[in-house]
Amino acid sequence: MSASAKILLYIVFSFSLFLVENNVAALCLLAASLALLFLPGMRGGIVPISLFLLATLLGNLFFHPGRILLEAGPLSITDESLRVALVRTARVSGLIAGAKVLTAKTPVVEILGVLERFFLPLERIRVPVSEFFETAALTFRLLPGIRARAVESYRDGVSAATGGGLLSRARIAATLVLPLMIKIMQSPEELLPEKEIVESGMEKTVKGAGSGSE
Repeated sequence: MSASAKILLYIVFSFSLFLVENNVAALCLLAASLALLFLPGMRGGIVPISLFLLATLLGNLFFHPGRILLEAGPLSITDESLRVALVRTARVSGLIAGAKVLTAKTPVVEILGVLERFFLPLERIRVPVSEFFETAALTFRLLPGIRARAVESYRDGVSAATGGGLLSRARIAATLVLPLMIKIMQSPEELLPEKEIVESGMEKTVKGAGSGSE
């Protein structure tokens, strides 16, 4: 299946999530999404995803009118607030699980290419579509290198530090941000995977040879 078809299916699936309106359907969708997110190969980022879903649930669990199910001081959980919290959390979990499946089967750069072709007509009204998606694609290619460089710098900073407390580690992490940003702006090619650097070098060589023969 082409990347365009997969993205179209994801869009249709996203809109279908708004059909979930009751507790039973929300619980089924939430259980299916969580089961999918905990599958091997899909667990990346499960901690922040779980925290985000928990925040979504708690953020919608109060301050809705209805029959009171539980009351604790100024806070009360009603039947309507429980329904709203479950439905919204289930919808968000479905969106995340669907995006996980989409990106697991299709490279992000390929998805960005499809989206660029979709939004390309906006360039007629001077919206810089190509520049935006080129920057986004480059950013995604740089992310593994940025992460590896950040982890390496952090470990070096921790090993050289005298104190090992939480405050000391946070201070080390904060001091690494600016140098890493400067490094990214000065020589982003160093953060690219070796394969891409070699391919880029070969392309430049071919172009140089072509211009020289002319």
